[in-house]
Amino acid sequence: MGKSLIVNKFDNGSAINTYVPADDEKAQAFADAVMDGETTVFTETSKSGSDAVDEARTCTVMYKNADSGKKDYMNIIVPTSKHEGDVEDVFNGKTINGIVIDEVHVIGLRKVAY
Repeated sequence: MGKSLIVNKFDNGSAINTYVPADDEKAQAFADAVMDGETTVFTETSKSGSDAVDEARTCTVMYKNADSGKKDYMNIIVPTSKHEGDVEDVFNGKTINGIVIDEVHVIGLRKVAY
């Protein structure tokens, strides 16, 4: 059984991401049956990296667009070799959930042992 990501976009520009344990056809059928708004399904086709993680950093990021005032938060996990500047560089200039990011704040960057 595969894993799919359903991106559910709404008219107000917001979006919700939902992971389901299904291939793309079943995920799309599920989205059509129960979700409002526009849906796009992405299916996992390959894996990279390693599941054997000993340490990582949990990170809370607040990103926003200064002109519109829209902002959102995201929790991510980054390698211990990365720092705040690396995280900010990745987000700057991107568009996530309809927000064109021009300001990034790393709220927390904590080391966690797994």
